[in-house]
Amino acid sequence: MMSGLFRKEVEPYVRKIAVYFSGLSPNTITFISLVIAIVAAYFFSKQDWFVGGMFALLAAFLDAIDGAVARIRRKETKKGAYLDAVMDRYVEGVLLFGIGMGTGLWHLVFLAMWGAILIPYTKARASMEKKIDNINWPDLMERAERLVFISIIFPIAAFFGYAELALVVMVILFHLTAIQRIRRALKMLG
Repeated sequence: MMSGLFRKEVEPYVRKIAVYFSGLSPNTITFISLVIAIVAAYFFSKQDWFVGGMFALLAAFLDAIDGAVARIRRKETKKGAYLDAVMDRYVEGVLLFGIGMGTGLWHLVFLAMWGAILIPYTKARASMEKKIDNINWPDLMERAERLVFISIIFPIAAFFGYAELALVVMVILFHLTAIQRIRRALKMLG
């Protein structure tokens, strides 16, 4: 929601930070983000919520700047955008897998992952039927919000013994967002 509503306001700051990473290719940053997410998942699996959360935040940060680096270097390509979107799903999946390993709450992790997959799919599928833009979809739990929840809110809740409650909230929010997008798509498609 925030990333969709405030994208234009945030972009100049992301660009300023991305300049420091412009020596790397955008695809390299995308793959580094996945490797760091795997490290985060390892710490989540060991119930080291704080360290796992820090690595998850770093992975989210790199995910936020890879596109800005592509724009700075004028290396924006459809292939790169596709790769970034696919790696985004891997990063979320790996982080949720680590949470499942650490909590044993696989039923809730499955439901969260299902919602995390449905959110981008509902928009992508709608775009196959009608041309849509990336800006006018300010939904409750977009990618940035999901990563904040996974990397900050969940680790704090788990540290204080509320992992199950945090996962239940995550599942509800993720699926509400998918439903929000389904409703918008059905309205757009008439």
